[in-house]
Amino acid sequence: MTTLATKRLLLEPVTPRNASVLWSLMQNAHLREFQDIPRYTRVEFERRVAQRPKRLHQRASGRFEWLLSLSDTRVAIGWVSLRMGEGAPGMGEIGYSVLAGYRGRGFASEAARAVVEVGFTQASLRRIDACCVPENVASRRLLARLGFAQAKLQKRGAIVRGRPVDVVVFECERARWGAGAQNGSANSMVMPASGKAK
Repeated sequence: MTTLATKRLLLEPVTPRNASVLWSLMQNAHLREFQDIPRYTRVEFERRVAQRPKRLHQRASGRFEWLLSLSDTRVAIGWVSLRMGEGAPGMGEIGYSVLAGYRGRGFASEAARAVVEVGFTQASLRRIDACCVPENVASRRLLARLGFAQAKLQKRGAIVRGRPVDVVVFECERARWGAGAQNGSANSMVMPASGKAK
């Protein structure tokens, strides 16, 4: 995995070296409003990160995750993940979270767009899904802006704050993304950290 850059963000792969930064972010209680964030100890989280796959490619399986930082200050503001190989071949699932103080500025959209692009190009996925609870209106709007279509409602499809909740499943096909559904803009350009456009 490589570090990605958008206009305003650096997306640094989560490794044992920076896992403690992500673990600290995950302790913010407001992040659990709409999602189930595991409550691992820092040591256990670092151990789990060390077991994740190291290279993103077509046949990779597991969780790939990037720490989001502001390009100008390097302040960590959230994360975005791509899970692969847990369902049918060629399928992935994206997830993302941004600290409350940085929401409403398009950072989650920018990061998610970058990782979806990588999923379709580097990993050759044919479809990427995303899930959110119906009450998470901001996330639903974000996914619609990126070209995801609502596919179904899974009754009691997740556990949030210890109780079963419904989940809306969104899908984005590579063919649709490639046809311009990603609504590319200057903010969505994905570059490796070297600065060469992809």
